[in-house]
Amino acid sequence: MIRDTAVFLWTEAYAARRRLAALFVGFALLPGLLVVGTAGFDQTLPQDVPVGVAPAEAETTADDLTVTRGGVALLGTPVQYETEEAALRGLDREEVYLVVLVPPDVLDDDSTTEFRMIWHGSAVPLIEAIGLLEAVLSVELSSFLPGEVDVTHEQRGVQLTLSEYLIPTGMTLFVLVVGLLFVPYDVMTDRPVLDRVRHQSRLEAFVAAKLLFYTLLTGSVLVAVAVANVPMEYRITPLRVETATAVGLLFLSTAAVGTGIAFLLGLGRTALFVNLGVLIGVVGFGSLLYPVGFFSSTRMAIARSLPPHYLAIAIRGHLVRGDGFGLYADWYRFIGVYVVGCLGFCWSCVRTYEWRR
Repeated sequence: MIRDTAVFLWTEAYAARRRLAALFVGFALLPGLLVVGTAGFDQTLPQDVPVGVAPAEAETTADDLTVTRGGVALLGTPVQYETEEAALRGLDREEVYLVVLVPPDVLDDDSTTEFRMIWHGSAVPLIEAIGLLEAVLSVELSSFLPGEVDVTHEQRGVQLTLSEYLIPTGMTLFVLVVGLLFVPYDVMTDRPVLDRVRHQSRLEAFVAAKLLFYTLLTGSVLVAVAVANVPMEYRITPLRVETATAVGLLFLSTAAVGTGIAFLLGLGRTALFVNLGVLIGVVGFGSLLYPVGFFSSTRMAIARSLPPHYLAIAIRGHLVRGDGFGLYADWYRFIGVYVVGCLGFCWSCVRTYEWRR
């Protein structure tokens, strides 16, 4: 199996010389244009956001948190944390997009209650709304509490531009399109030789080489983004190991699913339409363009049930925030299981195709 895969991998790389122009456009030019093209996007304001609620001091009681959650509920979806550190970690991981730190004795009507609202500088769609959200939160909390309320907001991390924010989003969309449409189409063009492959070697080795070749080729996407970023000077780090790992895992899992569907449907054109439907579903419900909770709690629940959503956040974290593997360690464990499951699905579809032949 390993020897056959190596042979097919060399064959795939050698055959690529006949389509260098297409590969250059798909894996170098388009990612580079993506970096430049993001400069033309406008701001979009959120309609709803998940908001973390955590104690600001050890003396903060459960009643203080409960009352504050009531005020926050009119602003967004409250998510309670036990400590400030846990809430800020959730903010870094985009579990929430605002954190409200609750002081003790919020029901005391003899003093001014000071709340701290923290937001992350990488949450670009919130930038224009921060002042409004602060005012709304102040009004809502004032209606719940007997004393004076003072809300201040603080920025965590470096504030990004919208273009910097959209680069990892565009990269995620690019990976999904190539994995679900381009790779299956390339496999379908090799259909005339698959019978010979089945008799002379193993079809699984052929597919493994195809997936490995294109997964390794995603490295050129990161290089193209880095080169295009030289004149743009965006604060992104596409050449980090963490970024390459997240992009590679997303591509490998997506291409495995797309290729598996192609074999399951007999390598016919119908497979491309099915894959297009999968692409639209993942993009539409995976909250890839804007964070979860910006449109509805239902879409937030759906997005958080899709593994590509977590990979998209990891890509953004590695690329623009400089996050390490440790912040997403628990995510990478189930992402690893997800990738293995996608490869298993692809393998079973290839075996089904062989059985039908």
